[in-house]
Amino acid sequence: MRNILGLAAVCVLLSLSASMAQPSYDLVIVNGRVMDPETKTDRIATVGIRAGKIMAISDRPLQGARTIDARGLVVAPGFIDLHSHAQYAFGYDQQAQDGVTTALELEEGIYPVAPFYAVRAGKTRINFGASVGLQSIRVKIKTGIDEEGSLNAPFATWGKILPRKAEWAEQPLSAAERARERQMFADDFASGGLGLGLLLEYLPGAGRDEIYLLLKDAGRLKAPVFVHARASERADANNLMAPIQELVADAAATGAPVHFHHIGSKALDAVDMVLDMLDGAAARGVDVTTEVYPYNASSTAIGSALFNPGWQERSGSRYEDIEWPPTGERLNEESFARYRKEQPGAAIIRHNMPDASVTAAVAHPGVMIASDAIVYIDGKGHPRATGTFARVLGVYVRQRKALSLMDALGKMTLLPARRLEGISPAMRHKGRVQVGADADLTLFDPATVIDRATYQRPTLTSAGIPYVIVGGVPVVDGGRIVGSAYPGKGIKSGG
Repeated sequence: MRNILGLAAVCVLLSLSASMAQPSYDLVIVNGRVMDPETKTDRIATVGIRAGKIMAISDRPLQGARTIDARGLVVAPGFIDLHSHAQYAFGYDQQAQDGVTTALELEEGIYPVAPFYAVRAGKTRINFGASVGLQSIRVKIKTGIDEEGSLNAPFATWGKILPRKAEWAEQPLSAAERARERQMFADDFASGGLGLGLLLEYLPGAGRDEIYLLLKDAGRLKAPVFVHARASERADANNLMAPIQELVADAAATGAPVHFHHIGSKALDAVDMVLDMLDGAAARGVDVTTEVYPYNASSTAIGSALFNPGWQERSGSRYEDIEWPPTGERLNEESFARYRKEQPGAAIIRHNMPDASVTAAVAHPGVMIASDAIVYIDGKGHPRATGTFARVLGVYVRQRKALSLMDALGKMTLLPARRLEGISPAMRHKGRVQVGADADLTLFDPATVIDRATYQRPTLTSAGIPYVIVGGVPVVDGGRIVGSAYPGKGIKSGG
């Protein structure tokens, strides 16, 4: 009998030993400096990840199927980019290596959104999503064309529709077309679009009354509105305020949440006054937010309405401020007219923002960081599509000391998540390093992280970001893209 009991005891011990030897987590991150902007946690801890979620943050050892030693690295929430046009395979990889785990097309948006989400399901490195784009709706109404957004040729219709811009950008809509426009927005928002995207500077035919009624719909639906504000008449403080004031007033009157894109390029040297206005509106209950990218040059299509006659006065820039990416040349009146006619869909780089204004916006409390990432053509374009987030950490935090590391992380993670979590429950679990949050994490070295992309070599990936994890799956591992990893998911409204 004693032998049987002894054997049973041995079996129990062996069973317990085997059980204890089994990894409790899919992935364990050890020795990292865990930083969470919401709780202000900043400590060395071990993070245990299981089934795509953070399941433990502990001072004790944890066992996992794989362990990453993050000694010397910050373990931060994955960066959330509210303003990325780079919704294609190469663009996702570039942004992943800059620490981005969620990239959203909210300013331009697209219509219809269902195909946009369907073509990416199970095929993206990072999380993705889009608003319902007013521009795309107008293109559909006026031309019958659906804008494309494939993984390899994003928004390929630009070259086709820009020569026909008068039909959808510069002409007012009839009463029947406006009714159709509003219905198209409401239907696509219901099918998962992340609010309404308004490219107003590119749509001079969009009336103020038309936009007000769309914001009334957005307010009723509690849909956020993402705005590229109208062009100012002149690039001085008196005129730069007006396009922002239009949407602040509409937000106050309709209850629609409004987010202003790239405040650096829209406010120029009036940025302090514009930010003061937005702060004052927010303090009085108006739901307005904004963002900036950390560069003093912008980029857009040369054939767009932004360059209609009078653009120099409206933007405060000259021909020689415009760079042609394929050659690096600065333009003159003749070359500008030629490229605008022959290649209207091609992007230019415009060097016209005061550096002090950009720094002020980057450092300003509550201003989010977003890239306005563009599509590269033959490896040419703006470096913001590759280096935005590393540039903030390396240049503005470490070198210029314009803001603290914790504040910078909040601008890249928590604040963007909060901007959307009212309509997208998925965002309530992002932008944090907390138990129960999604395991979207960026691990970077605060002493070496830096952007390497330049205007001449814009696709050089960022340094100092060795690991990026999406849904518990490393997509950047040892500084390299994991070619077989496609854990990205669509972020939608509703649910």
